[in-house]
Parts: sequence; structure tokens; C-alpha cells
Amino acid sequence: MKKYAKLLSLLAAAAYLASVTAGCSSSKGSSSDTAVTTEYTTSDTTAATVTANIPEPVRSISDTLPGPEELFTTKDISPPLVENDAEINLMGSKAEVEGTGVTIEGSTVTITSEGIYSISGELTNGQIIIDAPEASVHLKLNNVNITSGTSAPLLINDAKKTYITLGYNSVNSLTDGRSSIIPEESDIPDAALFSRDSLTINGGGTLNIKGNYCGIRSKDDIVLTGGELNITAGCDGIKAKDYVAVSDGTFNITSGGDGIKASGKDETLPGFVYVGGGSFDICSMGDGIQAEGVFAAYGGDFRITTAGGNDLSEGYKNTDKDINSADIGSSRKELPEVFGGEAPRSRKGIKAGAELYINGGTFSIDSADDAFNSNGSAFIGGKADITLSAGDDGIHSDISISVSGGTVEIFNAREGFESAVMDISGGSINIFADDDGLNAGDGSHASHKDVPIEGVSIVFSGGTYYANVLGGDAIDSNGDITILGGDITAVGPEHNMNSALDCTGVFIVSGGTLVATGYHDMADRPSLSSTQYSASLGFDSAFEAGTVFVLEDESGRELYRYAPQHSYDHVVISTPLLEKGKTYRAYAGDGGEGSSFTFTVSETTTCLGPQNFMDQFK
Repeated sequence: MKKYAKLLSLLAAAAYLASVTAGCSSSKGSSSDTAVTTEYTTSDTTAATVTANIPEPVRSISDTLPGPEELFTTKDISPPLVENDAEINLMGSKAEVEGTGVTIEGSTVTITSEGIYSISGELTNGQIIIDAPEASVHLKLNNVNITSGTSAPLLINDAKKTYITLGYNSVNSLTDGRSSIIPEESDIPDAALFSRDSLTINGGGTLNIKGNYCGIRSKDDIVLTGGELNITAGCDGIKAKDYVAVSDGTFNITSGGDGIKASGKDETLPGFVYVGGGSFDICSMGDGIQAEGVFAAYGGDFRITTAGGNDLSEGYKNTDKDINSADIGSSRKELPEVFGGEAPRSRKGIKAGAELYINGGTFSIDSADDAFNSNGSAFIGGKADITLSAGDDGIHSDISISVSGGTVEIFNAREGFESAVMDISGGSINIFADDDGLNAGDGSHASHKDVPIEGVSIVFSGGTYYANVLGGDAIDSNGDITILGGDITAVGPEHNMNSALDCTGVFIVSGGTLVATGYHDMADRPSLSSTQYSASLGFDSAFEAGTVFVLEDESGRELYRYAPQHSYDHVVISTPLLEKGKTYRAYAGDGGEGSSFTFTVSETTTCLGPQNFMDQFK
């Protein structure tokens, strides 16, 4: 819509992320320019200051989108209860009309003026056309069935705005049977329901759409506020230029292209998808939902499968019996047919060109590629309930991922989260991954492993985080890690090539609870510049998965107990319960005989037993 043309300057670079100068846990590199400064005291009581890389919050550009009061007018939601201007009766190869504003030529019905038109009956190899410039046209479909082998069965060629109301309990069908290829650059209508202008669909009936090309397409916007839409399309299911806005309805889409797509590429108004409610069941060969600009969800129930789902049958197996993972990959749908060409290369669950913003709704996604993908930032909060399975990343964002609430469970993913910056301040996150649980990097792969990348960081300040990885690191930052709060559990792989924790830059802990289990050879630990005390414990032998690790105070009172789901010989634990000058006992196995440490906290990070084998070269 033209009136939103100046809403978004969406794709401006996110210039932020202050870097730091600090001491680090394993004599790793430092960075520059202060962000947050804290004071600490080393074991020799020499005062010092240290900075932690806490990036400035990334501002959500979803705030610039029109709100529901702008997207959904009263007329969009509730059809007017007024008399019809014309009654159109479809009769096979012909039609009859009672009223004005309609012309009929054979099996072609053309609406030429503003008004409300009630339509019923069947039209074989025919077409309804709206050609009413600058007019508001309202169609009421009451058990309509239209097929065409030559063009779009319902063509909105010219109108200011068209409303389509599905009569209560009515069943309506549009079938586009064209078999020839339509050139992509042509102006030929390429959908069973094709509109050149703004389109709204509402009501309490059903609309079945079948087409070799798109199911529904608008070269303006599409607003959906009710009804049941069952769409089978060889290309995209629902496609709009400016935006797709949904407040309610049921949408079952099988598509050879994308399920739902907002394709506008104007720099001032990239197409966006806004969802306030509704039920979505999408099986696509391309992206389940794609927005050139912002995807914003405040509600809705989403079930999305792309290109048959993830193909990690030989990859990760969920071994955590305490977490009931949703078996979302157990029932594969029959792959949709792609019309006139190769299947799309992009096969992501939900993809946003500028921002992914989720503040509610239920998501169950099984994707051949990333489940969530943003070329900008990704925000997850509110009461969002998210279950993801992915052939690549569970959530990928080029700039940042922020989680402030909701529940995120990722299963069968190559990596859980991947972004330059991650900010976890709330919510509940459970990740099972083939490679890394969290992977912070800028995607350049240009810097040496021991040189931190400026502007890359992971920050925890609240919420719960659990990661269980098969072959990578449970938490991996090619920059810094800062833990200010939260409950963090990192389970590393059952071999020595990776670890539970991997930080190239500064690793500061000043709050929260951290327990990380794995193997010592590549293990990392918090920097001495941390302000909360930690212990890095390397045992002389490895313990089987499920062997309990226990931390006790000097009186024998149990402070922490955990049974990792993988075997381990190294544990990092940081908790506010560790206090300087006090003595503790840590052990693995029943009673800990021969596998225990007794230590008095002196340095910020107490290291006992075998540590990272790289220490000898530093």
C-alpha cells in the first residue's frame, strides 16, 4: 500500500557492539574500547578493573510496522449487513444476474462498478473479472465453484479495494488448470485468485484453491481475517507485494514454492508478514513463510514442513530422558509438486530479510534448511512456544538473536543458534545439536581461531539455557562470553576435539549459575577477571553418561547435583554459593571415593586437575 511507503528504513546497518579490554581465563586475547566496567581483586589482592563486552541493545524495527488497528479495519473483519447490489447465479457455461454493475459474455462475468455482489453456482472453464477502477468491490461467495484452463478463475484486474466474504458454512472452489509456462517477467495473471490491488478475505466458509501457479496473489496487500483456505499450488501458496496481514482463519497450504510470501523489494517498504492469530499448516518445497522485510508474530498456531523436513536421521539422537522432545519429524508429508521448473533453493521454515520478531504463538517447524532465518536480527519473547527441527541451524541471524521470554526447544539441528551477537535475558531454551549449541561469529571465517572477532559476543542475563551437543561446543563464541545471570547448563560432546565451552575472547562471569561438562583437552573456563567465583575441575579418568557430579560445602551440605547425559572428565561450575576463603568438596560418582577435590576458594577461578592441553603452550 502506498500510504506505508515511508514506514521503514529497514535494512540500515546495525552499528553497535562495543568491544573490550580484559584479562581472560586461559591467557587468550583481549579487545578494545570499554562497555561495562567492574572491579575485582586478584589472588594477590592487587586491585584492577576489567570491561565486559555487552553490546548495546538492538532496536526492533517491528515497532515501525502499522499496528492491528491500521491493518485490520472493521470492514476487513466484519462484512457489512446491507442489501446486495446484484445477485449472480453461475450456471455451468453461462451466468445470470439480477441487479446492476455486471456484464456477462458467455462464461465470463465482469463486475464494472462499486457495490456488493452475491455469487453462487458453478462455472466451468469460465472467469469472474473485476474491472472497476478506484471502486470498492465486495464479493459474497456462497457455494461457488469456478474452473478455468486459460486464465485466473477469479481476476481482480482493477479496483481500489476488493473484499471477499466466504458465506457461513459455504464451500467454494477455484481451480486454475493452465498447463503452459507463464514467463516470470510477464504481466499475465499467475494465480487462481489474482489481484492487482488490495485484497481482503473474511467470513465463515471454506475456499479451496488449486492451481499450477500461485494459489492467491496480490500486487498490493493481502489481509486475511477468517474462513478456511485450503490451497494447493505448483508455485507460491499466498503471495503479496506490500504485505500479508493475518488476524484469524485456518490456512492449509501445500506449495511447490513458498507457502506464504511478501515479496516487495522497495528499499522504503520491503514486504512484511504480520500475524496476530490464525492456524497455519504449511508443506512447501521452498520457504514456509518468507518476508522480504519483517516477519512479526504476536499469536497464531504454526505447523510448517519444508522440502520434506530435516535430513539428520544419522545425526543427533536425543538422549536426555528428562526432556520430552516433540517428535515433529516422525510423520513426513508427501512432497508437493513443483510446476514448470526446479524446486526452490531456499527451504527455510520462516525467513525474514530484515527482522524476525516473535512475541507469541505456537511454532512447530521441521525444515530442510534453517528453521528460523533473518538477514538482520531475530527477537523472541512473550509467551512464544517454539519447537524446531532443522537440517541446518535452528535459528540463524546475520546480526543478533535476542531471547527475552517464551520457550524454545531445538532438536535434530546442525547448530542451535548462529549469529554475531546473542542476548539471552529470559525464557527457556533447550538445544540438541550435531555441532554447536550456540555459535557466535560474523560468518567471515577470516580470523585466526585464537584472535577474537570484534563485535562478536554471547551475553546471558536471565532465563534458563540447556544445550546437549553431539560433536561441537555447547557454547562457542569467536568473541566474548558474559554471564550476568540465568541458569546455564552446557553438555559437551563425548570426545576430546570439542568442549562444553569455547571462548576466543574474554569470558566473564558475574552472576547466575553455570555448569559445563565435557572433556578437558579443549575445555575453556571463566577469566580471572570475573567477579563471581568458579571452579574448573579436571578428573584423572572419565565417567559414564549419567554419573552424578556433586558440590558440597565444608559441612557436607549439598549445594549442587547434576548427572550429565554425556560422559565427561571435566566440569566447570560457577555459582553465587562459591565464596572466597571457604572450603568445598566436589566429586563424581557415588561418594566420590578417589574422584574428588577438596579446595579453598582463593582466585576467582580455581583450577584443579588436568585442564586445557593448550595451556602448556601459553
